Amino acid sequence: DGEAPRPRRERREVPDVPMERYRIEVGRAHGVEPKNIVGAIANEAGLESRYINRIEIHDDYTLLDLPEGMPKDIYKHLRHVWVCGRKLGLSRLGRDGHDPGAGAEGGIPKERKGKGPRRPTE
Repeated sequence: DGEAPRPRRERREVPDVPMERYRIEVGRAHGVEPKNIVGAIANEAGLESRYINRIEIHDDYTLLDLPEGMPKDIYKHLRHVWVCGRKLGLSRLGRDGHDPGAGAEGGIPKERKGKGPRRPTE
């Protein structure tokens, strides 16, 4: 790797509000840094930076905590905000860090739910 480890910043006080885990589709490989993410979300959502927590940057995505109950219009807007030349592609993972749609019906298009198995096409 060749890079010296960065010194850990002192943890700032985390606001006492319920948080949810989110994923964005920009990561280390895209040159993103925490300041880019915090700046974009704070500016576009009108959210104070202290409410953007636990940023974990991976190679091609990032996980972070935002206050629970984000309004739908802000959520939709943030999905299309650009950072480091890429759309955030924000998706909600929930309090426990797992995709709430990944249960028994996760990934099934709304129009197929409750309709039984699809018949194979030939």
